Amino acid sequence: MLGLAAAGCGEQKAPPTPVEGVAEVGGVAISLEAFTRFMQQRAGHNPGRFTNFTEKEALLGEMIDGEAALAKAKASGFDQRPDIQESIKRLIESRFLEQEAKRQASEIPITDRDLEQYYHEHEPKYTIPAKAHGALILRRIAATATAEKRAEAMATAGKILDEAKATKDELAFAQVVQKYSEDQASRYRSGDMGWISQEAKLWGIEPTIIEALFALKTPGDFAPLVVTENGVYVLKLVEKQPPSIRPFAELKEEIRYLVTRQRQEQREKELHASLREGLEIRTNRPVLESIAPPSATDNEAPPAVPDGGLTLQHE
Repeated sequence: MLGLAAAGCGEQKAPPTPVEGVAEVGGVAISLEAFTRFMQQRAGHNPGRFTNFTEKEALLGEMIDGEAALAKAKASGFDQRPDIQESIKRLIESRFLEQEAKRQASEIPITDRDLEQYYHEHEPKYTIPAKAHGALILRRIAATATAEKRAEAMATAGKILDEAKATKDELAFAQVVQKYSEDQASRYRSGDMGWISQEAKLWGIEPTIIEALFALKTPGDFAPLVVTENGVYVLKLVEKQPPSIRPFAELKEEIRYLVTRQRQEQREKELHASLREGLEIRTNRPVLESIAPPSATDNEAPPAVPDGGLTLQHE
């Protein structure tokens, strides 16, 4: 009997090995740290989540599903595909650069003096060009008009110019415009051209008109008759503004952003330069030059670089 009892005890199974971490999938542990990080990510700004066992169990189920997919992928050799290896490489590169950037980063000190220096160095960028406010009277001349008809049209325009110069106020000038002008866009608003700059040719205004208007110095002055393909113009200067520079106070925060971005880009360049130190880097120029650019039929996109990473520039 004692022998039988001893034999029976020998047949008992050893107790299972305790689970390492929170769970195991195919012998790979899901650590407490990994689960906690995942839970914090999923909770986001809602600390009230995952307070009961059911929620935690469901979240762990997601991690188990992920680990199971990873195990099967490795077993099938999926992780050894060149495109997958390239994605892994890009991820490591991105995360490492992000870590190095944070390690080397510090608050970029930018003083008001730095901002003012940038402002003065880029004054042309912040210059508001001179502007002129004009009025016009247009008398059209047909492209097929004879020399005699052109002479008659110029004579008529000369009389209109004299009549316009003789007006004593804006109302009288407006009446002359309405009586003679053939420019329908401005005829019933005193010939008003609005404010224009010397770059107004980009808006379709003929350069000869702009030059004649900006040649006038005093509001109320009239230009000599201006002949263009459209006809002959009577031009009057209503107002004029000299060039000016936008004030520093108005631009300060915009400049702060630009200077900060400039400093960040410089720091990134310095980081890349430091990472290349001590490494032998050689380029096979003939091979590089022989590579054909992607065609429109190339549908397969290259492995993406995760957001937030820096892109390493290779020589």
